[in-house]
Amino acid sequence: MPITPCPTPLPSAIREEGAVEAQRNLFCFHYDQCLHQAVKHGWDGWSCRHCPLRDWRTGVPEARDYAHSRPKSQDGN
Repeated sequence: MPITPCPTPLPSAIREEGAVEAQRNLFCFHYDQCLHQAVKHGWDGWSCRHCPLRDWRTGVPEARDYAHSRPKSQDGN
């Protein structure tokens, strides 16, 4: 039986930056799917608190992971 993500709606949006990490697993492989579900259902906020995948992480990206990801300009620089 596969485990699927299970976001929980919140009554209001998360306003404090630190509170987002307390409510959501930003590095979950399924984060985009949960975000899509929250938008699709028109939730003001959502949480990963009751999700069975809450503590599963794909890894925390570092700045060097994005160092070469900028698109090149049209003049080649």
